[in-house]
Amino acid sequence: MSKVGLKPEHYDRYPHMFSGGQRQRIAIARGLMLDPQVIVADEPVSALDVSVQAQVLNLMMDLQEEFGLSYVFISHDLSVVEHIADEVMVMYLGKVVERTSCEQLFINPQHPYTQALLSSTPQLSPDKRRTRIKLEGELPSPLNPPSGCAFHGRCQYANERCKTETPELIETRFNEQEHWIACHGVQEKRIS
Repeated sequence: MSKVGLKPEHYDRYPHMFSGGQRQRIAIARGLMLDPQVIVADEPVSALDVSVQAQVLNLMMDLQEEFGLSYVFISHDLSVVEHIADEVMVMYLGKVVERTSCEQLFINPQHPYTQALLSSTPQLSPDKRRTRIKLEGELPSPLNPPSGCAFHGRCQYANERCKTETPELIETRFNEQEHWIACHGVQEKRIS
């Protein structure tokens, strides 16, 4: 527990006596007890305020370096993803639509869904702000996904092929970096 910043006097406390940040630290300590190589962290900082989020993220990065850990970090908060990730996979309706380095994704998003996600993330720096892309249409049901590309009903670039044929995740290279995209429009060079 000391590795995650908790003191010996915390050992006898009950769960309701800990703050949200302390509970996250306990969850991390519990995971570390098994000496893992990979930790799956599903929304590990989503319920925490921003200052506590930063503390927990910094702790996770310090532990990653100290123990040689890899994280599968699942999050809807793209500012958190940008802070902690080396590689990013963007998913829509349970399918990967884009995969590349974190740096490449935030500099040059290719899939229309990724572009819309990034355009909705607030940015303090004026040079990082993007034109807001408003998605139209209803979110499809994951239980009954549409045929073709799952995103076609909300995509401004969709054509007939998008409605009938599911795009495969194909490697393309941008700025000499590996970049995987599942989008007919990008693969046909209709979207740049």
